[in-house]
Amino acid sequence: MNYPETLKITENIAREAGNILMTHYGKTHNIKYKSPGDVVTEADVASEEYITKRLKSEFPSYTVLGEEFGLSETELESDFCWAIDPLDGTANYAMHFPIFAVSIGLLRKGNPVVGVVYDPNNNRMFCAAKGHGATMNGKPISVNLNTKISPDGLFGFSSRMLHANHHFISYFLKGRSLGSAALQLCAVAAGFFDGTTDLGTKLWDIAGGSVILAEAGGKISSPQGTPIFPLPNDSPAYDSDAVAFLATNGVLHDECVATFQERRK
Repeated sequence: MNYPETLKITENIAREAGNILMTHYGKTHNIKYKSPGDVVTEADVASEEYITKRLKSEFPSYTVLGEEFGLSETELESDFCWAIDPLDGTANYAMHFPIFAVSIGLLRKGNPVVGVVYDPNNNRMFCAAKGHGATMNGKPISVNLNTKISPDGLFGFSSRMLHANHHFISYFLKGRSLGSAALQLCAVAAGFFDGTTDLGTKLWDIAGGSVILAEAGGKISSPQGTPIFPLPNDSPAYDSDAVAFLATNGVLHDECVATFQERRK
């Protein structure tokens, strides 16, 4: 498989999906609730329909897993599976808060190999293909070189973390919650954040950002330090189960895992 060529196609699809989001942005939305706090708008649906149609046209034998419509097949019938979040940060988007993204990741035998996260508000395109490095708008990016947990370092959290692990959060006086797991992973990949963590994301939130992070020199695992990837075909993540993760610049990973576990003792 030609990963760089696949990446170019994916980048174009993500950009067009971002254009769809921007045509709806700032307008009154038809907001529906999938569950308490989990909203969907007509823009989510339009973006996912476009992405799925394009991916199935370009890669007809690949399975597609989308946030709004689930798996395109009744089961994984290919070694390749696209995991797409057509609008990561829907709550921000619905309230006209300009932090959201399109996230598209390709998994091969459960391992992320191609990833694109597009921030249409700032026209920032984060891309990576396995073995070919990570870029932002075509320029190489890499994680920062911080070697110790510092209260001055930026670290990404979700609102769920406020209730789940206060001890870990207390180590970071400058914690940030962007409302988009994909963009927070890219913030680590680009060296802006030391790390980021969440206990309730889904596969489509992290598939694209995971390969971008890895190619930028970072590391992602469960908060306990166990590998997330490769995912087996029967992983509940393909059925929309939550995927807890901890992502760092790599150097800080063991220290962050140990710190995360202190509250569990």
